[in-house]
Amino acid sequence: MKAEQQALVDALLGRGEVPPELTGGARGLSAYRGNLQALSAQALAVPFVRLREELGEAEFAKLAGSFWRRHPPERGDLAQWGGALEGFLLERAGMDSGLPDLARLDWALHLAERAADVELEIDSLALLGNTSPDGLWLQLRPGVALLAQQDGPLLVWRQGWRGQFQAIPAAEAAFVRALLDGVNLADALAGAEVKGSASEADFDFGAWLQAALQSTWLQGVRSTPSTRTTTP
Repeated sequence: MKAEQQALVDALLGRGEVPPELTGGARGLSAYRGNLQALSAQALAVPFVRLREELGEAEFAKLAGSFWRRHPPERGDLAQWGGALEGFLLERAGMDSGLPDLARLDWALHLAERAADVELEIDSLALLGNTSPDGLWLQLRPGVALLAQQDGPLLVWRQGWRGQFQAIPAAEAAFVRALLDGVNLADALAGAEVKGSASEADFDFGAWLQAALQSTWLQGVRSTPSTRTTTP
């Protein structure tokens, strides 16, 4: 049975001949492929909202079908399918098209909305007042991501149950990247210093912390290294 299923999948993806046991032969395969095209477009439309709007329904459906054949789902949950679309678009359309950036943003927002829901560990904030920064690590919430886009860095997170994003300055991006990479607070602050730039102010940790609490970026403060890293 497994061999028969694989033969059908290969035929649907254009990697093999029509299985002899398929009802309707080539006509049946055509019907399956039509259903596959519709299903792939419906599945990708959920996370890739902005990309769909940019391309339009018809072009997006063609893209979804091509992507399905090149990168078919590896899991039964189609909500987990689509992470490779950015690279697929980079090969097909190039970075200058802007499409890989759109796909990267859409997917990061999708992951943020599906991330685990955690509460702020408010008691841990006391460590900021009694511990040296070189012995502290800030833990960002699941779903927080930093994207390198053509127009500059974007911060992605979830507030409530909706994904959010905003452009951030280079110094703040350096700080957030350090936190996501598990760097201690002292080194993260050092990396965020703006040197030799008259157009951008030094990074203001106090202002960032206030924003992180208001916008639910921060999960807690640790006195041991964080084990979570994020590389979208």
